[in-house]
Amino acid sequence: MTSKIKLKTKLLLQISILILVFLMLVASLITTYYSKADSLKELNTSVLLATKISQLVHSTQKERGYSSGYVTSNGLKFKEELFIQREITDKKILILHTFLAISNDKYRKNIKKALSYIEILQKRRKNIDSLSINNTQVISFYSDMNDKFLNIIVELSKYSQIPKITQNLIAYNNFLYAKENAGIERAQGTAILTQNYFTGTQRIYFTNLVNAQNLYLKIFLNYSSKESKAFYYNITKHKDFKSVNSIRHIILMKENNFNIDVQVWFKAITSKIDKLVIVDNFLEKEILANINNELERTYTLFSLFTFLNFLGIMIFIGTIILILRLTESERRLKQINDKYIISSITDTKGKIIKVSDAFCEISQYTREELLGKPHNIIRHPDMPKSAFENLWNTIQAGKHWQGKVKNLKKDGSYYWVYANIEPLFDKKGNIEAYAAVRLDITDSIQLREELQKSQEKDKAMLQQSKLAQMGEMIAMIAHQWRQPLTAISSISSDLYMKIMLKNYDESYFNLKLEKIDDLSQHLSKTIDDFRGFYKEDKEKIEIKFCDIVNGALSIVASSIETKNIKLITEFTCQKKISTYPNELRQVILNFIKNAEDILIEKKITNAYIHIKTFDKDRFSYLEVKDNADGVPLDIIDKIFDPYFSTKTQKDGTGLGLYMSKTIIEDHCEGMISVFNDNSGAIFQIKIPNIEEE
Repeated sequence: MTSKIKLKTKLLLQISILILVFLMLVASLITTYYSKADSLKELNTSVLLATKISQLVHSTQKERGYSSGYVTSNGLKFKEELFIQREITDKKILILHTFLAISNDKYRKNIKKALSYIEILQKRRKNIDSLSINNTQVISFYSDMNDKFLNIIVELSKYSQIPKITQNLIAYNNFLYAKENAGIERAQGTAILTQNYFTGTQRIYFTNLVNAQNLYLKIFLNYSSKESKAFYYNITKHKDFKSVNSIRHIILMKENNFNIDVQVWFKAITSKIDKLVIVDNFLEKEILANINNELERTYTLFSLFTFLNFLGIMIFIGTIILILRLTESERRLKQINDKYIISSITDTKGKIIKVSDAFCEISQYTREELLGKPHNIIRHPDMPKSAFENLWNTIQAGKHWQGKVKNLKKDGSYYWVYANIEPLFDKKGNIEAYAAVRLDITDSIQLREELQKSQEKDKAMLQQSKLAQMGEMIAMIAHQWRQPLTAISSISSDLYMKIMLKNYDESYFNLKLEKIDDLSQHLSKTIDDFRGFYKEDKEKIEIKFCDIVNGALSIVASSIETKNIKLITEFTCQKKISTYPNELRQVILNFIKNAEDILIEKKITNAYIHIKTFDKDRFSYLEVKDNADGVPLDIIDKIFDPYFSTKTQKDGTGLGLYMSKTIIEDHCEGMISVFNDNSGAIFQIKIPNIEEE
């Protein structure tokens, strides 16, 4: 009989430990999905706020166009339309304020800077009415205001942690910027056609607006879903898109005397933008639908794990009861419970009548200090009263309660537990006490908070670094585009004049059209190269260092050489490395850009940047050297630290070299270093190469 009891005890003890591990795992999953559901609900609210902002921006875009036409025509045109549009804008502002009034303070803080523009909107309207402001100032004010609101939408999209939804939001943000540029184009085109000639840099500005739209739309289509692409392409079949393109062509072909009715232009491009608003609405619905689908899935999993947790708790409690009924095993189980299980029993008034050793250890109270005392002796002031009211209402109704609780230790510190509380019934079915079993989740919560802070910090730093590099890349691409675009414009003008003079030569036209095609291919390749820099690598590939460097130089070389800086390349590497090419290109680009900046800043004569690759001792090396006298010795050990920069705040973030170090050492499993020689600094990357069999 004794051997049977021991066998049962051993078996039940093993089962109880397995159940405990199961409960800890399920409790962790419940916490995870609960947090995910909260995040999705917050993201849903953010997207709803974005829709309100988008509607307001669309209205201010129209008001900008009417205001531009009104000021440019000295108050002779668009007066009635302007006042009607202002009323519509004011309604959109009211809708936004109403939404913010019922949302939490976080959103109101994020939008505070943008709302400051609304406060001075009435003053600007009076300036417009009195014609005491010029067209450039009108467009600048409304564009700055819209930019602030669109930046809010970009910030709101960062709350997404779901890849599919993040991709939707990236596409949505780029589409909104494309639509905003179309709105600026409407205002600028209205001014140009009203005055019937170009002034100053209007032609360049107008051309840049068109190019910016195309770039944003290209990024939008790259990230949008198949459904979004199909919907967008169907919308663009409308005749207004063709009309706008035709008028654009006429404007860009002439200097003055366009002979275009400004009302025709305004109506066509307004109709086009209204069609884009339809796409905007489609994208918003798609994002909200994806969020709701993910939220439903999260709730389903949360419910499933909650049920499994409840089931596990019931089995766990049942196992404990069975073990307690075995006389020999009662003592052993009590020791285990006292040592490892944070448990307590209270009477119906909430006074403690029994506690485990683990309860005493984690709370820092002795058993004598706890027995007979109300259970709220360990209540932490951070826990709301409503949570305990819900707890008592649940268990007094004879039901089981579970949840996270923050408790207070004797020394004033705190700990977190996942508590499961059950009412205990007498033989008549009346509640005689309450049993509580808890799991210490303090380390889990603190680790998750620290990990989240670290991840958010790294994401913000990486994003800041990428944005800085992207700005530099766009400037380089603009430099490379300028000459081909000028050539295309010149050829187009030549052909147009040939047609007007009826001097048509088929072979001449074919030759010129082939030249335009070659230049267009060059421009397209530049965009593809730029996109490649910021396309996420899915997996490592085998590639030579020199091939990665050539990819970077294909974009930056011409820009550097125009600044009287000589590029010297010396590629002797033959072996391949396994790495993420796009991330490595970003590091190389950062080295080259830093060298360029210091050479220009110090006005070095005969400036050069020497890029060298070679193989040595099972490693492949890359070195970027300049002749700018090197890095000062008092800061050379600090330049890879985050936010350390020798540049002014407007010229540097202090993240480029820090992120370069992170990419090389954490992602590419290599080493990065810097040292000086007689003429300048040498930045070196060392990555293990692939040994040939």
